[in-house]
Amino acid sequence: MAVLKLEAYSKERDALKSEVKNMLVFAASGKMTEELILINTIERLGVAYNFQEYIEERLVDLCKNCFETDQHHDLFTTSTCFRIFRQHGYNITSDIFSKFKIEGKFDEAISKDQMSTLSLFEAAQLRITEEAILDEALAFTTSHLNAMAKSSNLESGLLSRQIMHALEQPLHKGLPRIEAKHFISFYEEDPSRNDLLLKFAKLDFNLVQMLYKQELSQVKRWWADLDFDSKLPQFRSRVVEGYFLDVSILYEPCYAVGRIMFTKVLCALSIADDLYNAYGTMDELDLYTKAIERFDFESVEGLQGHSKECYITCLNVLREFDDEIIKMGRYYDVSYLKEVFKANLICYHIEAKWREINYVPTFKEYFPNALTSSGVWILGVASILGMGHVDTVKACEWALTKPKVILVAEANGCIINDIAGFEEHNRAHVATSIDCYIKEHGVSKERAVAELDEMIDNTWKEMSEACLRPTPVPMQFITVFLNLMRVCYVTYKAGDGYTHPEQQLKDEINFILDPIVI
Repeated sequence: MAVLKLEAYSKERDALKSEVKNMLVFAASGKMTEELILINTIERLGVAYNFQEYIEERLVDLCKNCFETDQHHDLFTTSTCFRIFRQHGYNITSDIFSKFKIEGKFDEAISKDQMSTLSLFEAAQLRITEEAILDEALAFTTSHLNAMAKSSNLESGLLSRQIMHALEQPLHKGLPRIEAKHFISFYEEDPSRNDLLLKFAKLDFNLVQMLYKQELSQVKRWWADLDFDSKLPQFRSRVVEGYFLDVSILYEPCYAVGRIMFTKVLCALSIADDLYNAYGTMDELDLYTKAIERFDFESVEGLQGHSKECYITCLNVLREFDDEIIKMGRYYDVSYLKEVFKANLICYHIEAKWREINYVPTFKEYFPNALTSSGVWILGVASILGMGHVDTVKACEWALTKPKVILVAEANGCIINDIAGFEEHNRAHVATSIDCYIKEHGVSKERAVAELDEMIDNTWKEMSEACLRPTPVPMQFITVFLNLMRVCYVTYKAGDGYTHPEQQLKDEINFILDPIVI
């Protein structure tokens, strides 16, 4: 029955795909702004990957004269077009919003247009450093949207739900598949919707979801065969959560191998984290770290108990990754991943030494180590390797230099994680960025958190800046680290969602895996 449904969905989806492509081609002969609005709708429905090359080609042409040919776009159109171009790396000037200001401040009258206010709010999320007008726009729209959410004067129930959702989860910081499913439900209630486009989005979502379920079954069988839960029941088992996180990073169907291998790498990293952070003695960790520095099977002999099981698992994951790369017909190996894996675990070891002697370093000493131990670097490299792109070697070599985009993503993930878990010390105290900031600057916990929150805000600006063209490697590799920031935002915005997935991630996972009614 599942096979028949898959075949029926595929056949109907493919027929509708041709019609949607015709819609895009037809829109190219009409008004520029209407074409951009259609592209925006297709992107928000989560189906733009089907037309990626065509959309990229059109945006090159549209960007040349979008704002030059018509200076009379309304706020909604201006904001939407600005956001689309910024999302694709075009450095559109934010000065285009100056016309909506009076005497240096945003005109209060524009807040009466609720959809336009929401559109400006989402556009302002892509602000870069020293972009004061968008800082003002974000403050202005946040204040007015919060007031709208508390009032009963919204134009419609649909708009009310869109505003409430945006305030809780801005589009730019959201996980692509989750935000696509939310938008499908919003679009379904939109009186101006295109029913053909809506049905295509629903079919496409369900088809991709079927693929996800098959892949998840595969990695769950892999984990069960390892019997790790029986051997080391105290360690965190995060197969489902790990797979969900990578769906958030590499959601396109073509990245099946990347999703599966990322999940395995995350499982290996997670058990290593538990070993260093909770269950290994310092003698064990000293031996384990020396073994990791060699990364060969001969080093297994010197290990005992759970450290031996963790080491064997790490080695097997890397070997499987190598095998998958060969199956894909690629001519590179996992040596890049090994180097980053070593670096990550060496930083775990340093943190374990600090914990052992109850040492709280200064923030300046703590932070460089914590950037690597955040796991962002290794998970990004694992994603790049799993993509199987022709530019993978170049991208890995770029990633190993630790460019600013990776440092920014690491800083974001590290601080968010530390703030989320700060109140949950239930074992020997592990210094966090909050502890270290308090020590170095002599401030209160509240002041430290406020200062670190500002650092998080700045990382989003710096990431938006790093995504502007020209980029040193193709945009899909940059986007891996942007998506890792999104993963951290969603996972930790309401507490430590990775350690306690039942509190938040469980609902998000079910949301992704529940099919859409067609």
